Amino acid sequence: MIKRYLAELSAELGSVGIRGAQRRRILAEAEDHLRESGDPGRFGDPALVAARFADELATSGARRVAWGSVVALAPAGIAYAILFSLPAPWPDITAARHVPVALVAAATMVLAPQISFAAGLLAAAGAWRLRSQVAAPARAITLLRHRAGVALAAGATSLLAVMVTTYEFSAWISNWRVALTFSLASASLVPIAVGALALRNTAALRPQTAGEAGDVFDDLAPVFDRLPLELRGRPWRFCLLFAAVVAALALLGGGVLNEGPRNAVAEFSAVCAGFAALGRYLGLR
Repeated sequence: MIKRYLAELSAELGSVGIRGAQRRRILAEAEDHLRESGDPGRFGDPALVAARFADELATSGARRVAWGSVVALAPAGIAYAILFSLPAPWPDITAARHVPVALVAAATMVLAPQISFAAGLLAAAGAWRLRSQVAAPARAITLLRHRAGVALAAGATSLLAVMVTTYEFSAWISNWRVALTFSLASASLVPIAVGALALRNTAALRPQTAGEAGDVFDDLAPVFDRLPLELRGRPWRFCLLFAAVVAALALLGGGVLNEGPRNAVAEFSAVCAGFAALGRYLGLR
């Protein structure tokens, strides 16, 4: 009876994405318990046991990946800060090897880091909200995976865009700067790749717990519930307010009489476009 139960449990564990060493460890622990009790019926229905393991492992794995994505992106942020603090003005866009490629890469180099930063913060906020839950709802786990995935993907895209842009203008940039850019960007891609691998591994788990995913208003409830602006349940009001704040900062940073107005319009448009494109996927609306 014990062997039959373990065979059924093994099949159920596989059906919810628990395989490899993880499944072998669970089966070994289950066998020890079964041999002590001698009654497989007291251990529980194999399908329910497997679902419970999947729920708990997926919850802890999603939290770990969310926090890990923030850590994995830290080197990329440091690399960006170093590279863009160097006093070396870029030449005109027409000096690129391939102007269309340079235009796309330059735009990506500006926008992708902002997406990565926002998704990373959302992943951290979601992980904090679920910090005390042993088995979170499947939808909440999926949302956390989405946020971590977008943060890592946008971070990697940012670094690749920096390398492409540097290559496009390499004839006009000193060799030491080209070498430094490729070295820092390549090194920063390593932790992102590790984070992506961890995300892929935990994404194989299929949790079963019912419940709502929640959204940014749930993640930051202590903040939103204290604001007198009634933003909860009004995602586009929140979007426009946030976009206005970002635009104001861009205006002041660029100078009211210089590039500030252009930067403000660009940032306002980018925030609204990003909200429209990724809002549901990232739990912003």
